[in-house]
Amino acid sequence: MGKIFFCRELGGVCDEVFSGESFAEIMQKGMPHMQSDEAHKEHIAGMEQRTGESKEQWLDRMQKEFDAKPDNA
Repeated sequence: MGKIFFCRELGGVCDEVFSGESFAEIMQKGMPHMQSDEAHKEHIAGMEQRTGESKEQWLDRMQKEFDAKPDNA
């Protein structure tokens, strides 16, 4: 089982899918992808300005989103 997040849900620019048993596992899988090209890097770099969230606030919100998602079947 586990949960899935799309790159866009994590602040990226595409529909790549990441799955994991914890949000930390999803982030571990997603971070190399998010650093893989300039489009992703630029989008991530501007995220705090767009959302008004600090990295810590974003991580807290994403953990809550992870907790609320149903498990994949």
